[in-house]
Amino acid sequence: MADQMGADPCVTPEQIMGASQQSAGGHRKGTTSAFFLNADWALRQPQRTEHDRLQAAACERMLRRQMVDIVRSNGVGDLFEWRDQDIAEICRQELEQRGGEAVQAFDADNRAALAAGEVCGFTGEDLLPGDQDYGASAAATEVSTHRCDALLLKHLERQKGVRKGTFGAFCANYRLARQHPNPAGSAAAAMMRELLPHVRQLGYLQWWRCRDAWADALTADA
Repeated sequence: MADQMGADPCVTPEQIMGASQQSAGGHRKGTTSAFFLNADWALRQPQRTEHDRLQAAACERMLRRQMVDIVRSNGVGDLFEWRDQDIAEICRQELEQRGGEAVQAFDADNRAALAAGEVCGFTGEDLLPGDQDYGASAAATEVSTHRCDALLLKHLERQKGVRKGTFGAFCANYRLARQHPNPAGSAAAAMMRELLPHVRQLGYLQWWRCRDAWADALTADA
C-alpha cells in the first residue's frame, strides 16, 4: 500500500478514525448507518400499525436532522448522487433551509427522549455504541436491543465486522483517485476495491451511485 504522503497515496479506515476516536470532523461513528436505517424505516417499510406510523415519522424527523452531516461527510453531490427522488427531495429541502448548520450527533437528545418513553429515530449510538469499533459484535447487539426494533437488528446483523471509518476511507480514496492521471489504476482506487466488500455490507450503495463513470464501474464490477 502506498504511503498517504507518497506519490500515489491511499487512505485506510484507521487513518480516518483511530481506535480512540468517536468522531472525525464532527461526524460521529455510526451516523451514516443510522441515517440509512432511518431512511429504510421512513421511506421503505410498510406501516401496518400505529406504532409503525409513529416510528416512520420519528425516523423521517431524525434523517432530516442528520442530512447536513450526511451530505458534508460523504461527499453527496460531489462524489455521489441519490438513486431515488424521494430522498433526493428531502435532501434538497433540508439543505435549502439548514445548509449552514454545524454537524451534530443528536445522541444525547435521543437518550433523553427514549428515557421518557418517546418513539425516536436512530443515531450512531444505536449502531456503534460506546467504545465499539466494529459493527454488530455481541456487545453492540446487547446494547442496542433495548430498542426492540427488528429492522435495527437486521441492520446490525448485516454490518457485522465492518470497522468504523470504512466508508470515510472509501470516500477519501475516491477523492484521491480523481486527482490521479489514471483514476481507475491508482493506489487509491485499489484501496477502494479492497474496502468495497465492507462498503457493500453497509448497504449505502443501494441509496447512492458514484458520479464518476470509472468509480461507478468499479463498484459494479467488484
